[in-house]
Amino acid sequence: QTSDVGVAALDLTTGETVSINGNTASPRASTVKVAVAAAYLSQVDHGRRSLSDKIAGQSAYRLMEKMMIRSDNRATDILMRDLGGPDAIDEWLRFHDLDNMRVDRTIAGLLRARRDLWDARDSSTPLAMVDLLQRLDKGNVLKPRSRAFLLDLMARCETGKNRMRALLPWGTKVEHKTGTLNGYTSD
Repeated sequence: QTSDVGVAALDLTTGETVSINGNTASPRASTVKVAVAAAYLSQVDHGRRSLSDKIAGQSAYRLMEKMMIRSDNRATDILMRDLGGPDAIDEWLRFHDLDNMRVDRTIAGLLRARRDLWDARDSSTPLAMVDLLQRLDKGNVLKPRSRAFLLDLMARCETGKNRMRALLPWGTKVEHKTGTLNGYTSD
């Protein structure tokens, strides 16, 4: 049964896309952290913020590492709050015409809420997530230095060792972000 599965893949060379339930929204869980990081780095690119800025007593650089490598929810919410909250991240997505993905709550708010895996809030379709990742990869969203920084963090992701990375041959380059909710996993 594929109703509980959503997958999308894009060949970066040919542009060919394949998907299963690619237009069906599902929870973003911690994969939202890619958008939070990109929104922050976009501010760095425009000189409004820096990775050395102190936020809640820690550098933005350190918070980004915690968020992307260890999937630290508190670090995510600190960065999200500094950017203006979930609405600011959602606005960043709209500004870049990234449709079919939403950011409605902080991670703490999402985890406190009653779980409904089909709630439209804080969701993305697999094809929308592939669109975001493609734009990040091509450099259409971030300047080269920020793009390289984000992809390096994603390559060092320590969570989900039994997911996508485990299914690929050893040594395969994987830049990813995992997400987990009760009864739900994503990568």
